[in-house]
Amino acid sequence: MKSKLAERQALLNKARIFQLLKYTIYILLMVDAYQYFLSDYAASRHLFETGFSFSEFAKAFAITIDVTAWLVLLLFFELETAVIPAEKMKGPLLWFLHGVRLVCYFFVFSSYYGYFSKYWMFVNAVPFAVDDVCALVGGAYTYVVDLDEYLPITEGVCQKLNQAPLMRLEGTHILADPERLQEARFMALVDVLYATVWLIVIAILEIDVYLKEHGKLKGWVLLASEVTKALLYLALLGGAVFWGIKGEFLDFWDAFLWLAAFALIDLNVFGLADDS
Repeated sequence: MKSKLAERQALLNKARIFQLLKYTIYILLMVDAYQYFLSDYAASRHLFETGFSFSEFAKAFAITIDVTAWLVLLLFFELETAVIPAEKMKGPLLWFLHGVRLVCYFFVFSSYYGYFSKYWMFVNAVPFAVDDVCALVGGAYTYVVDLDEYLPITEGVCQKLNQAPLMRLEGTHILADPERLQEARFMALVDVLYATVWLIVIAILEIDVYLKEHGKLKGWVLLASEVTKALLYLALLGGAVFWGIKGEFLDFWDAFLWLAAFALIDLNVFGLADDS
């Protein structure tokens, strides 16, 4: 009897640690979302110069929209796979959960459009000619520091910009030298590819949840899902390491947290599948 009680207590302690780890990661992701909002907001002032539109908003706040939608998706996956009992997942409740997820997917694809639009904006940069860049000091023009950072042209900076041919992001007053433009263009492409991998992951996870609810997540189907997602997670981990090497700590930390969060959701899904 005592051994059984001790075993149950040990399992309970492990469950508590699992829950604590999971919700700590969720809270850290919320903090990251706020940091990305501040970054997008700072950059957006230079992207709305030609007027406000859905396209411009999606481009400027692509990361904020993306992270917020993914957070809500994460919450609803948590509800469906770990909080709400399987026998209650039917009728209006099930439709509500799926409806909210559908809305989230609209915003996820909107942000994906934003990532692609930002990449295309850097690809379509046009030549910019001026006799002396220093004449632009104090005006509306800014220059590209990196993908999401544009700073006003100062006396010290204009001398350096005078030494290289300049490009302008079409429809904006944002200038870039060839080296910075190429770097920003490459990072924008990385964002597009990274987001594409995540879309594939979430599609597989949706299929997993559906199959689990119908008792079909087993055998070779389960194995195929695990192997495919393992490869995709490896690619995402590679992206996180890449950002770490580039010195983008926030991007590295955020990518690591998302990997951990969805790995825990996978444990929810497969745990319930095994129980069934």
